[in-house]
Amino acid sequence: MRAAVWNARAALLYSLGGWTMLGAMLHYNSSSGGGAESGGGPENGSDPQGSQATRKEVYTRETMLGLKVTTVVTYKDVPPPITRLLRQVKSFFDSDDSPPPEN
Repeated sequence: MRAAVWNARAALLYSLGGWTMLGAMLHYNSSSGGGAESGGGPENGSDPQGSQATRKEVYTRETMLGLKVTTVVTYKDVPPPITRLLRQVKSFFDSDDSPPPEN
């Protein structure tokens, strides 16, 4: 009976540690970028498959006072954090230095 209790406690401890590490990696990867200005995130080339497709829409209107207002909306195709994490983990265990296949 004591062995079963010890085994359950050890399993709980290992699972808690694993989930904590995974959560810390997700938090670090999502908060370390800060945007395109800081050079972090997937825009800096650290993600091997992170080539973003950007699309810009420009809207221009004129106000009653004669001022021109231009609005530029940029859409980026950014993968979710879990996808970036899985790619990073996969690249850690991938031994060859060739670029990944285009799928």
